[in-house]
Amino acid sequence: MTHPVSKSLWRKVTLTSACAVALGVPFALSSPAFAEEETTAKEAAAPAPAAEKPKIDVRKLFAMNCSWCHDGYGMHAGKGPKLAGTQLSHEQVYARIEKGKSGSMPGFGKVLNKEQIQAFVDYIKGLPNE
Repeated sequence: MTHPVSKSLWRKVTLTSACAVALGVPFALSSPAFAEEETTAKEAAAPAPAAEKPKIDVRKLFAMNCSWCHDGYGMHAGKGPKLAGTQLSHEQVYARIEKGKSGSMPGFGKVLNKEQIQAFVDYIKGLPNE
C-alpha cells in the first residue's frame, strides 16, 4: 500500500520532470516540487510550535478599567489624579494597582493578572510628563 504523501510527491515529481524534459531543462530531485513536499511532510511530523502569548493591549485595558477616573489615558486628572509624570516607583505603582488605595482607588489584583498589572506599570511609567 502506498502512503498518500508518496502519491502526491510522485505526481509532482513526474509532472515537473515531464515539463523539464519537454523544455530541455535539467531536472533533479532537489526541484521545488520535491522540496515543497519534503517540507510539508516534515511540518506534518513536527510538533506544533507553542502558541505565543497574545500581546496585551494596554490602552484597551486602560479604557475598560481606569478611564473612569483617569482621563485622557492617564494624561489628565479626572476623578483620579493625572498618572503621567507620577513620582511613584515601579513597585509603588504595581502595589497601588494591585491593592488600591483606601478610600480612593479599588484594588485590581483580583481582576487583572500579574502580566496585565505589569503592563499597566510600564505604560504609566512611560507616559510623558506634559
